[in-house]
Amino acid sequence: MDDRDNLWRLLVVITERKAWNLVQHERRQKRGGGEARREAGFVEGGDSLDAEAGINECASREPTPEMAAQVADECRRLLELLGDATLRSVAVWKMEGYTNAEIADKLGCVPVTIERKLQLIRSLWANERQT
Repeated sequence: MDDRDNLWRLLVVITERKAWNLVQHERRQKRGGGEARREAGFVEGGDSLDAEAGINECASREPTPEMAAQVADECRRLLELLGDATLRSVAVWKMEGYTNAEIADKLGCVPVTIERKLQLIRSLWANERQT
């Protein structure tokens, strides 16, 4: 990943694949063979079978402004949890796709130090998720 646009594309691809897997799972014979839910469930009101509406409107190459704002707010909140400016920088650089060695060079330390900082970041964020 070279930039944030690549990250968005990756997130969209992952989400699309998870949605497809869920559709396949729900269409299994023991789940009603796909008859239980229809695309109309994605349309407001649930009755319209408008060809332009439905699941196709859910998938987009770009995030909606609301989604982008939610992701930005959550990132800001998680970064604030770290407290230390160095931990914040390591987290941001890692999200931007830098390797541990590149981050270590930026901070003037060894990659093992970055690995320890990343473990601390994961631990702090995991503890936040559990509360």
